[in-house]
Amino acid sequence: MIFILFFVSVAFAQIQNLQQGDFYYAIRAQDSKDNMVNDKNVKQAINYYNLALKDSSTKQEAAWKLLRAYYFLGCFATPDVKKRIYVFEKAKKEGKSFVNAYTKNAEIAYWYSVNLALWASLVNPAVALKAGSIKETREIAKMLIAKEASNKEAASRGYQILGKAHQKLPNIVFVSSWIKRDSAEYHYKKSLSLNPNDWGTSLFLAEYYKENSRVKEMEAVLRPILEKHPHPENYLEDERNLIKMKKLLSP
Repeated sequence: MIFILFFVSVAFAQIQNLQQGDFYYAIRAQDSKDNMVNDKNVKQAINYYNLALKDSSTKQEAAWKLLRAYYFLGCFATPDVKKRIYVFEKAKKEGKSFVNAYTKNAEIAYWYSVNLALWASLVNPAVALKAGSIKETREIAKMLIAKEASNKEAASRGYQILGKAHQKLPNIVFVSSWIKRDSAEYHYKKSLSLNPNDWGTSLFLAEYYKENSRVKEMEAVLRPILEKHPHPENYLEDERNLIKMKKLLSP
C-alpha cells in the first residue's frame, strides 16, 4: 500500500511539473518592452519542463515544450548574440536526442528544426553545413508533410520549412541541389492552405514577393493581417511578425 501511494505521489509530482512549466510559459511575455522580455518566466518554464522530463509519462510532452521554450528564450529574452547561439546550440543538442528517441513525434521534430535553423543562421555557414543541418531540415519537413491526412498543422509546418529552405538555403551540388528558388512560393501557399492563420508563413511569403519585386502580391498578403491585433497567447511572436510586416510595406 505504501509503495502504491509513493508511486502515485511521484506521478502526480511529474504532472505538476509539466503544469507548472505550462503556467510560466503562458506568462512568458509579461512586462515585455520593445518586443523583448525579461527571461525569468521562460527560464522557470524551462526548469519545470526539465523536471518533467524525468518521468516517462510526461517526457514526450515536456520535450517539445522545452524546445519551444528554448526558441522563445533565444528569440525574445536573450539580446546578446553569443548567449543566443548558446541557447540554440543547447536546444539543438537536446533536441537531437529527443528526435532520435521519438521519431514520429511531430511537435518535437518541428521545434527541433526551428532551433536548428536559428542556430545555423547565427554560426559560420561552413559549421552549419558540416553539422548536416540542410539534410536534417529536409528530412523533418518530409516527415511532417507525410502526416497531412491526420495532422494538417504538422503538414503545414513541413511545407513552411521547405518554403524557407527553397527561399534561403544555398544550392550546393550533392548537398542541396534540390533547392529551387521558384519553389518557395508553392510551399508557402500550400502551408497557408492548411493553416491560413499562421502569420509566420504569411510573412515569409510576403518577404519572397518583395525579394522578387511582386509588390502588389506582397500587399495582398499583408494588408488583412495588419488590421488585426496580436493574439494574447502568442503576443510577442505576433507582435514581431507585425513589426516585420510593417517594415516590408515601408517605402
